[in-house]
This record gives sequence, C-alpha cells and structure tokens, in this order.
Amino acid sequence: MGSTPRAHLAYGYDLGSAEDFKAAERDEYGSPDLPWVPDDAYAYTFAGALEKQLPDPRAVGVEFSGAEESTGWMLIAKGSERSVDWDEAMALDLDELEGRPAAEGWDVRLGEALAALGITPTQVRARWLVFPTYG
Repeated sequence: MGSTPRAHLAYGYDLGSAEDFKAAERDEYGSPDLPWVPDDAYAYTFAGALEKQLPDPRAVGVEFSGAEESTGWMLIAKGSERSVDWDEAMALDLDELEGRPAAEGWDVRLGEALAALGITPTQVRARWLVFPTYG
C-alpha cells in the first residue's frame, strides 16, 4: 500500500503548524497558546480540540496539510474544498472563486469560528488556499 500526493483547494485561513502557529496566540516556541488546547497538543489532538470549540462544525472545519512528520492546519469553510490526485488536473473558474465566498457567507462563518476559538490569525483575511497532502 503506497501513499498518494494530493493537491487541495479550500477557502479559509492557514493556521500553520505546531512549530509555527500562524496566529497571535502562540507561545515562545511558536506553538498554539489557547486555553482550550491540551498540553500535549500535536497535529491531530489540536485539530480535535479545535473542532470541539466550533460554533457550527457543519459550516467550518479543519483540514490538514503536509504529511505525518510535517502537518499543518487549515481552517476552512465547509463546501469550499476540492482536491485532486497527483495525476489529475483541477480546472478553476475565476468568476466562481471570486464570487462564491460572499454568496455562500463564508467570511461570516469563518469570522464567527475565529471569535469562538479566540484565534487572531496572521493572515489578514480569508483567502483561497492551495495546499498539499501526502498520505
């Protein structure tokens, strides 16, 4: 059984990783520093704790980037995610990408999630993100 590289597209925030949390709420080592984060938080325990804090887990969720030894977190608007395997192409419609976040209310949903989580991302606003996974 092998591993498959995939490319993903989703609308939201790149929250970085356990070693480089991309938010104001980080400790001196770059890890998340939030009251709901377990002391032994690593990639998957952080994501699980984050999902428990979400006001509406049907509207916003966590996706992973990278692979086992180097995993990051993406806070995304549910319904925005698309992915392709390594031998596929993803066609993009720029008009859809530009208009869909406002039409679907994704900025509002993501803003509510960030407020509930107590996270101040370094990313200025939600954006379309392309990120890899390998697994």
